[in-house]
Amino acid sequence: MNTFRFIFPFLCAFFCQPAVFAESTEKVNGVATGVLKVPDRDVQYADKEHLPQWKTDWDQARALYRQGKVGSALVQYELLLQNKNTIEEARWEYTSLLIQEKRWQTAAKELDTLLAREPGNRKYLFARAQVALEGGRAEQAVKLYGQLYEGSPSGDGALVALTGLIAAFDKLGNREAQLPLLEQLLLRKPNNVELLKQAGRLAFELGQWEKTVNLLSKPLQDAPDDIDMLRLVAKAQERLGNVEQAAYHWQQLVALLPGDVEANSWLSKYYRERGNSEMALEHLERQLRVTPGYVDLILTAARLHNQMARPGQALNYYSLYLDLVPEDKKVVEERNRTRKALAADLVTLVEHKKVQQLWQDLKLVTGDREGVYLEMAERFRQEGKERELTEVLLVLYQQFPSDRQIYFELVSLLEEQGRFDEIEKL
Repeated sequence: MNTFRFIFPFLCAFFCQPAVFAESTEKVNGVATGVLKVPDRDVQYADKEHLPQWKTDWDQARALYRQGKVGSALVQYELLLQNKNTIEEARWEYTSLLIQEKRWQTAAKELDTLLAREPGNRKYLFARAQVALEGGRAEQAVKLYGQLYEGSPSGDGALVALTGLIAAFDKLGNREAQLPLLEQLLLRKPNNVELLKQAGRLAFELGQWEKTVNLLSKPLQDAPDDIDMLRLVAKAQERLGNVEQAAYHWQQLVALLPGDVEANSWLSKYYRERGNSEMALEHLERQLRVTPGYVDLILTAARLHNQMARPGQALNYYSLYLDLVPEDKKVVEERNRTRKALAADLVTLVEHKKVQQLWQDLKLVTGDREGVYLEMAERFRQEGKERELTEVLLVLYQQFPSDRQIYFELVSLLEEQGRFDEIEKL
């Protein structure tokens, strides 16, 4: 830091010794700022007997900061600079506190004042670039960080300038400019996984899928359980037409995250296209456990169960779907066909007088027992099998005693068969 000398009439010369500053740990948009905080000691002054007011004010500002009274310290610095506006160290300390408190507009004005006196001071320029970036002046930040980087591409602060330039282009939404800068940064930090992922993601968004794979293949080998990289490489491989490679990575991902909706969705479609209904259904039902109200998935699950000759489970999913979309007549017809198919498989049990036991056993097969029994009843009506129809209706009436349609039909059937004692029990 520069040493200032002041000459006052009738006073002996004095000097301010260089202050030791602690580096700020704050980062802005991922960019290390390098801004320095207030020193932890008082201002050094040669003439102990004749202390000027500005020295007292400055000491008071620093003391307030050390006590954690940042707001009061800022006020004290403002009073100091009003009375003595030529002390650049004090203005820099004040500016550092403004940046710490994220008062970007005021910090920008103070930095402009400092830069008017020392336009080439890189410390001030870095701080000005940071303030522009955080204060919503991304174009100005691009210009300043660009100048700093071009002025010393391999010197101190080059990494900060390059990182700041990338962040500024990100604020502007200029991805095309970001990617080559990220690749320059990777030359300096080739093993930085976060940078590799950032570059890989950006390359993917720009349609450079092969570059995504090239950037992430090696780090993915080193960290095969990295979810972000697995997802990105899987998508890039799919875009490149390498479907089997994509499937391999999606499988790795669901092994780590069994409920991942995106991975299970992709794999379910992948297996359906290859005629593997069992695996397609496994991944689809994993999705449904996470997103149970997704009607398209519910309907697909019903149809897959049907394809696999599992009418009971298919009826469960049809019921769920029609609870949500009751007006879908096409699906109502699908459900009815499935009921009929299951009912056709079960009529022999009714014919062998096992209708009561069937109702209990059917609970393990499907939740749509009523629908299946109604289909069996309709089948027996059409075939004129009144005794079997009666047995089915008796079971249904036991379950739904308030159903008057079943009651009247059942009474009529029992009368025709002379089963009057059973009518009295209804």
